Amino acid sequence: MNINQVKAASIITKSKLPDADYVINPYIGCNHGCVYCYAEFMSRFTGHGNEKWGDYMDIKDGYPIPRLEKFNGKSILFGSATDPYNPLEKKYQKTRELLKVFAESRVKVRVEILTKSALVKRDLDLLTRIPNIRVGISLSTMNAEFARIIERHAPSPQERIDTMRVLHEAGIPVYAFISPIFPFFSDWKAVVSGTEKYADEICFENLNLRGGYKKRVLDIIRDKYPEKQGDFERIYTDKKTFHDFWQNEANVIKKYMKGKKYKIYFFHEEIKKA
Repeated sequence: MNINQVKAASIITKSKLPDADYVINPYIGCNHGCVYCYAEFMSRFTGHGNEKWGDYMDIKDGYPIPRLEKFNGKSILFGSATDPYNPLEKKYQKTRELLKVFAESRVKVRVEILTKSALVKRDLDLLTRIPNIRVGISLSTMNAEFARIIERHAPSPQERIDTMRVLHEAGIPVYAFISPIFPFFSDWKAVVSGTEKYADEICFENLNLRGGYKKRVLDIIRDKYPEKQGDFERIYTDKKTFHDFWQNEANVIKKYMKGKKYKIYFFHEEIKKA
């Protein structure tokens, strides 16, 4: 793997995500090896255009310590384009360094962390000192074999559920982020069942395919699950089929989750929290 330390002018950037005002990505790239990762578009803007996503990591350095006063009342998400607890965090501790700033501040900032990693448990001493914090654990499937195909270097589904349990028992608000839901392969009801005892909220996001990773995902379905290739490809080659499929799935989720706290992120502009 190509690992570099790069100078960054700042570490907090404005967000276009629906539930985050700002984002922090302490690293560029991610070595979990998720075949569906939308963040590979970053390669074009960070000097890694000819490198395969997952084969490089940049550790951000040299940025000024954030002055949090300007973010009073705002929400800041760790991990919109990388996992803030990817394996390099064990050595470089960039996420931990930044969390110390929030733990020592009196500014009312809503802090959110999204990760697949059990390494987040290392920082319980800091997380418990940040008043307005919550941690999301991303989980697409309970099927360990399928997870190994689509997220080859990420922690197993059971490891992630165990992480949710530890966070929950420590009093940290935690949510399950069921993402991405693969048509025909992600049994989201099983994920709900496996996580709801620890989750304060459950969020759902569908699989979107575009750019270079669209072909990669379709190739995997063709090679490993040829019986589903036709149905899968129809969803991702026809816009109306795509919309109708996920609209129906959203309706099923709404019915199934009635009375529970949840959010759906299928069509950000159309489907809101029920």
